[in-house]
Amino acid sequence: MSQFTPGMIAAGHPCTAEAGIEMLRLGGNAFDGAVAAMLASFVAEPGLTSAGGGGFLLAHTGDRNLLFDFFVQTPRSKRNAQELDFYPVPVDFGGAVQEFHIGLASMGVPGNLAGVLAVHQKLGRLPFKVVVEPAIHYANEGVVLNSFQAYLLKILNPILTASPAGKQIYAPQGTGLAAGDKLYLKDLAATLGYLAEAGIEEFYQGAIAEQLVKDCQENGGYLTREDLTEYQVIEREPLVTQYRDETFLTNPPPSSGGVLIAFALKLLESVDFQGLRFGSCRHLQHLANVMRLTNLARSKGYDENLYIPDF
Repeated sequence: MSQFTPGMIAAGHPCTAEAGIEMLRLGGNAFDGAVAAMLASFVAEPGLTSAGGGGFLLAHTGDRNLLFDFFVQTPRSKRNAQELDFYPVPVDFGGAVQEFHIGLASMGVPGNLAGVLAVHQKLGRLPFKVVVEPAIHYANEGVVLNSFQAYLLKILNPILTASPAGKQIYAPQGTGLAAGDKLYLKDLAATLGYLAEAGIEEFYQGAIAEQLVKDCQENGGYLTREDLTEYQVIEREPLVTQYRDETFLTNPPPSSGGVLIAFALKLLESVDFQGLRFGSCRHLQHLANVMRLTNLARSKGYDENLYIPDF
């Protein structure tokens, strides 16, 4: 009899989590579940991620720890500013308005699709066609927006509806989608279906790559064929840090996030939490102070020497 180890899938939408769970039901492993969830999130959580984005995956296999770095890369070529499709869009977060820049020249070299392929090829168990199926299904049949995803799409509406194609998807009736509405991404479904048959390499070397480069070169973007064909997922050794009696693995340089997490943990290690009630004013003061100092380290340059007073 096979043994099942209980686990958990955390996500910003139930469909993302369900895609991962379905892989476990089909006999897949944790990495099949993670890849299926990532692909499904392109559909169910488009305000946070997409096939054109990038990221990291920290894997623990029982005998090895491995960090997959598939972050977006900077294009290699430069262009005259007058040629660029690059313009500001104000985004209202409620308490503050922040300026974002969009257009073809805002694009880096996408890493997410190369990343899911690298993780699946090295650590997955099920066929890739099976792993990508939930994302294709959601994109074709539509995903009901929950309140959180609808909130994100409302904030990002000026960006998402900046083009006629974006308006057709995110404001099909002339107004933005709300909680309870269905989001359809049928073109993405067709793309994922094609890549499942032809291979994700087609995104970087085939007809999709050709069209992406053509659009960028003719309409003010940076991306070239070399950018896409030379893109590589990098496997790194995770950064290891101790917190009290526990060992934490996180993202190593050149990413700053893991170093800053380790920095914050070392600050927390100096705090005596015995007798501190969770959520009390004193407890929250300590947490706020650690966040403040960590943000200071980030803003000053996380690899610089920084004097941290007792707190």
